[in-house]
Amino acid sequence: MNNLIRKIVKLPKSPGIYQFFDREKLLYVGKSVSLRNRVASYFKTEQVGPKTKLLVKKTTDIKYIKVFSEFEALLLEAELIKKYKPFFNTVAKDDKSPLYIKISNDDIPLVTVTRREKPKKGVFLKGPFPSAKTTREVLKIIRRIFPYCHHQNPKKPCLFVHLGLCPFPYGSDDAQKDYLATITKIKQLLGGKSQYLVRQLTNEMKKLSAQEKYEEAQIIKRQIEKVEYITTSYHAPEEFLKQPTLVDDLTMLRLKDLAQVLELKKIPKRIECYDISSISGNLATGSMIVFENGQSAKGQYRRFRIKFTHRPNDYEMLKEILVRRFKNDWPKPDLVIVDGGRGQLNSALSVIDKYSIECQVIALAKRFEQIYLPQKILPISLSKESPARQLAEAIRDEAHRFAIQYHRLLRSKRLLEN
Repeated sequence: MNNLIRKIVKLPKSPGIYQFFDREKLLYVGKSVSLRNRVASYFKTEQVGPKTKLLVKKTTDIKYIKVFSEFEALLLEAELIKKYKPFFNTVAKDDKSPLYIKISNDDIPLVTVTRREKPKKGVFLKGPFPSAKTTREVLKIIRRIFPYCHHQNPKKPCLFVHLGLCPFPYGSDDAQKDYLATITKIKQLLGGKSQYLVRQLTNEMKKLSAQEKYEEAQIIKRQIEKVEYITTSYHAPEEFLKQPTLVDDLTMLRLKDLAQVLELKKIPKRIECYDISSISGNLATGSMIVFENGQSAKGQYRRFRIKFTHRPNDYEMLKEILVRRFKNDWPKPDLVIVDGGRGQLNSALSVIDKYSIECQVIALAKRFEQIYLPQKILPISLSKESPARQLAEAIRDEAHRFAIQYHRLLRSKRLLEN
């Protein structure tokens, strides 16, 4: 038991799957957004049931695989249960048949959950999933990005139609055609082809913008943001099984490449990124997100309600949140990233110099994904395959998401007040 406790203390507080073994075989597979916290909960004997106590009693070893996102954890957990059929996962289902996500091959394909389903030509099956809860979590995530249909009544729209979570494809031929395209995207997402899906969506968004269909292009843009958020740099379950240290290996590769590109003396352990979100200066918000050792440290995120209200001015707003940040006795960053170009970089440098902070500062511009450095006149352009660019973009996009989330919250409160 003492050996297990020592292992638990060393577990990372990051998303992934955990595996309980006895001396011969795999007993149980689970997932969590914080491996250490979740696994530790099994050993709080006063709070667990008899089945969990038995699992803990039989366990002689604990292993884990880190992933980049909760969505990857859901699919990897399902893949491991399908492959190894751990005893305690089977018991947890109360002898029920495995759960699958099914997409039918009808004229209007329905997305449903099924048991005892045998593979059929044209029918898409994903699973098995370890529980009804896990299956619902996967479908809930997908439905918020790509609304789908699960009912067969063409005359009466269901509640999900009114909530904007079902497109009601029975309305017209065009609606059915659009829905079939959506089903293809859902299959790609579930099938681990998210990178291809994002490229496809990006091309679709550009075409709509060229046709001046800006509202439709904005819908696609939000879909891209959501897909990228739940998958980050998505990897299929098979990749984690072949290379269990995939997260750490890729993260270190990206950190080393970033340090080399930015001409840093050492790999940055703490990276902070800042972004501003506003509409013509109204309800302006700022975000500070933190990455430690190349991975997000959500507990250290901070958000700011901008007090600068004279006029829309991103430079002054950025200065304000940086001043407020460095007045606090928080851990100092090795690298600061700001969203924007040369102007934002100079604004950040003025605050960094004022407070005598010893760290590198860069700006990452969205339009061409160019990196601006203090010591270089021209920005750096890196290929999409560059590990340094992938890491910098992931950090910047997370700061953007966090800023927009707070801005939308303030707008919703304003609407309710009015």
